[in-house]
Amino acid sequence: MLTGKERGLFLLVLAPVLAIFLAVSPPLDGKEKTPTPNRVVPDHYDVWSMDWGPHGRIAFCGKKEREVGAQMRIWLYQPGSKSEPVLWTGTGSLIDSSPKWAPDGSGVAMVRKTVLGPEARELTTGIWWKEFPSGAGMRLTTGPLDRDPDWAPSGEALVFVRGEGLFTSSLMTIQKNGLGLKTLLPKVQGFITTPDWGKNDKIYYTLFRLRKTLVEAGGYQVESWGLDQGSIWVYDLKTGENLPFLENGEDNRHPSVSPDGRYVAYISTGGQRDPEGKVIRDRGSLYVQDLQNGKKYTISAGVSLNGGPPAWSPDGRQLAFFSFRDNRPAVWSLRWQDHAQLVGDR
Repeated sequence: MLTGKERGLFLLVLAPVLAIFLAVSPPLDGKEKTPTPNRVVPDHYDVWSMDWGPHGRIAFCGKKEREVGAQMRIWLYQPGSKSEPVLWTGTGSLIDSSPKWAPDGSGVAMVRKTVLGPEARELTTGIWWKEFPSGAGMRLTTGPLDRDPDWAPSGEALVFVRGEGLFTSSLMTIQKNGLGLKTLLPKVQGFITTPDWGKNDKIYYTLFRLRKTLVEAGGYQVESWGLDQGSIWVYDLKTGENLPFLENGEDNRHPSVSPDGRYVAYISTGGQRDPEGKVIRDRGSLYVQDLQNGKKYTISAGVSLNGGPPAWSPDGRQLAFFSFRDNRPAVWSLRWQDHAQLVGDR
């Protein structure tokens, strides 16, 4: 039988061991802890896309709660700040979206869209540049259906998508001064969106192929055309090769290369068929693939396939993603390596 002194010594040794055991042991109910992302922008804003600048400041496309969709603008915000976001564009009848910080933080490229009205009978979009902090602006492309800009790592050029009709798209580049327009992929059958220019001289992008279905109408079968689920492709600027990067029968969208060029984040259904317990619009998951060894990781479920692509923090430690998890459009962020689960290791 232990003496009082011996019992005290035993408890002194046992306590740290017990604490470590409790810290690393799984919950008693057998369920793993799920990621708890943080809302990036205050909850009285509806946010559709964002980009993280090299200085830590974000630019986001959104509006205040209960404002109409035509009031979509670009705002600036410092995550974690007690200050309100600053309205950066206020252009009357124009809608601004898809902000992308220049690599040196000197300004933002964005999409500027006209709104149908008495003076504008046709919806048009173009790529614009807005200098920071002066706010000086310049139109880079004439449209009429240009979208989804992203910067070259050098900051000297941008890649963007030009709509060529209902189901045709071209992948283009242009210099930051609005000159040197170049076509990389002309008039692709389908819908190209969200290109991302990685540091390996490769451009990753989402492609929705055309899909034909037969529909009964008046006793006859007629063809109906639409867009299939997404796949991710990669265009090699050195060789001109254009190859599928992720085309596996799932809905894969919105590639985003990390600041160091090693990882690509994307959104995918990833085999999820049952939306039970999730907002139906959030049927995707956030994934990260290591471009060096090919390993894939799931980061978070409950991510929307719509909205903007994932955004990396300047240091590459955090990922922001778009979700309707509180039934309103918002972006959330988490330290992705804290929640990374190797695919196939479940």
